[in-house]
Amino acid sequence: MINRNTIFSVLIAATVSVIIYRLIPPSVEPNFTLTLSKSRNNIVKINQPRTISESREMVIDRIELNERSRFQHPKLGPLGWSENFFADIESRFKVTESGRYRFLTGSDDGFRLAIDGNVLCQFPGDRPYRKQACYQTLEVGEHLLELNYFQGYGNAGLTLEVTKSDVKSPQFWGEKIEGIEYIQP
Repeated sequence: MINRNTIFSVLIAATVSVIIYRLIPPSVEPNFTLTLSKSRNNIVKINQPRTISESREMVIDRIELNERSRFQHPKLGPLGWSENFFADIESRFKVTESGRYRFLTGSDDGFRLAIDGNVLCQFPGDRPYRKQACYQTLEVGEHLLELNYFQGYGNAGLTLEVTKSDVKSPQFWGEKIEGIEYIQP
């Protein structure tokens, strides 16, 4: 028979476990660095001159920053400001299977996606969240992906999904993608 002291001890242990779980901040696998920069001015174009008042860096695991029409990570939560900021991501990666790759960038406002300094696709201005596909043939070896984004005002979001052209289901950049290996920052 279970006595009151045993039940009380179990309840205390469960409560302490919940408190410890809530106090430990969430973390993710560090696949690449995200730099956020707050603009002193309103942003209307991805390539406008930047006047930055504050910047911060963080490591994230994947480019899935579109939770509830806000610039937030599904596990880490809100990552920056609500308006007038830039987000810049550089990700070194290695192609292990050469071929044609599809890059599906979703943004609510503007973005520019480049590999090895060559712009693949972009949307320079303000818009509601939409996805835009672009393709690039990649050879075996190391490459640099650069993704720049701006948030003006209102809803926000940024995603990047990638797949080989002959594979139907894209994965978020940072997740396992056939033919690609990430080089840790």
